[in-house]
Amino acid sequence: MAGQNTSHPNPAVASIMSEQDDWLSVLQRPGEISLTVYLDLKSPHGYLALRPTLEIARDFRVTVDFHVYTLSYEAFGLTTRVDTDMRRRPPSQAADRKARMYYTTAREYAVLQSLPLRSPYRLLDSALAHRAFYFAKKQNLEVPFAMWVYLQGWSTGWREFELESSDILCRACAEVGVDTSSFDDYVADDGPGLVAVQASMSAAEESGFVGIPHYVLKDPVTERTTGLFGREHLALIRSKFLKAGLARHSDVRAEFSHAWTRA
Repeated sequence: MAGQNTSHPNPAVASIMSEQDDWLSVLQRPGEISLTVYLDLKSPHGYLALRPTLEIARDFRVTVDFHVYTLSYEAFGLTTRVDTDMRRRPPSQAADRKARMYYTTAREYAVLQSLPLRSPYRLLDSALAHRAFYFAKKQNLEVPFAMWVYLQGWSTGWREFELESSDILCRACAEVGVDTSSFDDYVADDGPGLVAVQASMSAAEESGFVGIPHYVLKDPVTERTTGLFGREHLALIRSKFLKAGLARHSDVRAEFSHAWTRA
């Protein structure tokens, strides 16, 4: 169950996964309002956002509710099309530079969080993994599952972890303590996992989704629902919760560095 991944042969992976009990403890703290967070398991910036976002639940009486959104490489201009060979086909040299900078930036921030990150050698399909995410979420283990997948994939640039493999995703669930007895039925093409992902994506789009990570909250002061794209908005989100008197203790501050590192 929780905490069982500390013996992983990759020290960086073992170190991060040793936090699993803490993540679960933080997520179980009672909250007065909710912050909805959308990630994509193929997104390096979702990977970078997961642990800093958990600090919201640690510092404020807020429930952090994670969901997924399956990004389109074509819509973001990273490739003109996705073929069976999963090779990136940038529409222009400018688009290629943009894509390379996207991963370069992620690597720099990953170093600060002690997260292993190597650029992927091919495009990725996270659709099946997102069904598995909701399978883990039914057992309140979606955060350990997501981080396990992120770590396994990004540590080798997805060279040793098949994001599109049902068997490998099932094993990933088991690694973090998920009971996998009904996994295959749940993630099947006609199973409830697909329905859950579709509902999540529709809700994200209705809230103004433009990219990962995507944060949705009902402002506790104005009572207006706001959608925000990007980890850099964590300080703004924290300021709203602080103003509403939701801090769990007196020394909580709104300020939050985009270059966050866990103390």
